[in-house]
Amino acid sequence: MRHKSSPHEILEQTSRTFYPSIMKLPEPIREAVMSSYLSLRALDEIEDHQQLQKSTKVGLLNSLSAELRLPRSSDRACSAILRPYHDELPEVTNRLDDWLGLSPDGTATIVRQAAAAMSGRMAYWVEADWMIRSKRDLDRYTFCVAGAVGVLLSDLWNWFDGTQSRLRDAISYGRGLQAVNILRNRSEDLHRGVNFFPPGWMKADFFNYARNNLSRGDRYVQGFPLGGPAHEFCSGPQALAYATLEALDRGESKLSRSSVLAILNPEQLMTNESESNEEVILVNERDQTIGADKKIAAHLTGALHRAFSVFIFNSSGQLLLQRRTATKYHSRGLWSNTCCGHPRPGETIAQASQRRLTEEMGFHATLTRLFGFVYRTELEDGLIEHEYDHVLVGYFEGAPNPNCTEVVDWKWIDLPTLKTDIEVHADRYTYWFRLSLDRVQEALAATRLSMTNA
Repeated sequence: MRHKSSPHEILEQTSRTFYPSIMKLPEPIREAVMSSYLSLRALDEIEDHQQLQKSTKVGLLNSLSAELRLPRSSDRACSAILRPYHDELPEVTNRLDDWLGLSPDGTATIVRQAAAAMSGRMAYWVEADWMIRSKRDLDRYTFCVAGAVGVLLSDLWNWFDGTQSRLRDAISYGRGLQAVNILRNRSEDLHRGVNFFPPGWMKADFFNYARNNLSRGDRYVQGFPLGGPAHEFCSGPQALAYATLEALDRGESKLSRSSVLAILNPEQLMTNESESNEEVILVNERDQTIGADKKIAAHLTGALHRAFSVFIFNSSGQLLLQRRTATKYHSRGLWSNTCCGHPRPGETIAQASQRRLTEEMGFHATLTRLFGFVYRTELEDGLIEHEYDHVLVGYFEGAPNPNCTEVVDWKWIDLPTLKTDIEVHADRYTYWFRLSLDRVQEALAATRLSMTNA
């Protein structure tokens, strides 16, 4: 069974810059921006593809541009164009029709027109071998791949809540971000024979070009209402671009992961720092308390500690899964049961499981303890998970309201489908979840609890 990644998964895989900013947006502007980003990223992957012939790339980009300019005639028209090269292209490109379909009512034409224009411009630059002969060429190229994105964003802000912006500033905002990307990727670009520096330009000249556009981009960001969606979305990438430029100027190749997190997702950084100071309850093999230790320390030494795992079912017998964010301290980006955690010293399993269910998934449910078991496994980054795990089940209908700093995606899934996927893609699921799933089914049957009224 072939795994089809969710839009959130593809978004997280393709952009560490825009993923946190997009996920913080409210609905429906989040879906509009996500549709836009993934659609344009799909085209960008064709432009940058290292194996496709130039003529193939130009043909695909021009064909897609022509199709996207037409009124919406077929839901899979882009897929038909891409199908002959399906095996060579990444998932984000092959699923262009999916991304276009994400756009809310009122934005589909905006997104399609922007994608059509960008695809046509990309075809031009591929045909021209990205030859930059002057600053005017550089301006044209950076507008093609990024400045036009600023214009698209301005159209979306206006659609969402009437927020206005100056198009010249929007273009500079995109150009500034792209100029920093060009500086960051210069070695790789030169290796593939592409030089985005106009003749006679030195690195200092390009730094000035980036700074000038970032400065005008500041006017774009600062022109939005403070705390509004447009300001919150645009300020993160702008701050990251400035920090990256400073790092490059110091001779560093890129920003550290912690620096990126501090800029784009400070709430998660504070959560991680809080977690590192949090204590867990140390126990023996009979779950008797023998002490306490810092959570991170316990996971470094492999000390046995108390934990819990919550399984929530609905009336159809489906299990609610969550996918952990890429910023978790271990098992990052993996699918798991509804929620997990550790009771704090002085806190019972019942109290802790309700706390974490609310913190992670945004709802309350009556929970019943099924069983406990001990397991030990080595994780990434030298961590060891060694837990006395209390497993609880509950019942809930509807959609959760997950905390985006904890959970990147969620889904209801029937158990036969889930178990088949685990057999094929075990590495996409947390170790403790795979270990406990069969036991949960067996325990429910033994206690005569059904999965529809757990």
